[in-house]
Amino acid sequence: MQIIACPTCEQDVQWDMNRLQKLGEQWVMACEKCGDPFFSVSGEEKEMILEGIRLTVAYVPDIIHAYHSEDVKNLPSRVGFEKHGKMGL
Repeated sequence: MQIIACPTCEQDVQWDMNRLQKLGEQWVMACEKCGDPFFSVSGEEKEMILEGIRLTVAYVPDIIHAYHSEDVKNLPSRVGFEKHGKMGL
């Protein structure tokens, strides 16, 4: 979940796809404090976002968990880059 500010009352609102409500042809998220809608998508856009979330959960590794499960004591704490000649295009 991400927190964003309502443009009407500036209340911090948790952005969560589960809070979308159908309003006519659009799916909207309203501010918990003032009730003004601050985010809306079409049904097709909503499904595309949800499919993107499902694919991300299924195929993108949990980097933080993977990092904590590794023996990081032996890993370098700095990353460096070296220049190796000219590259032609």
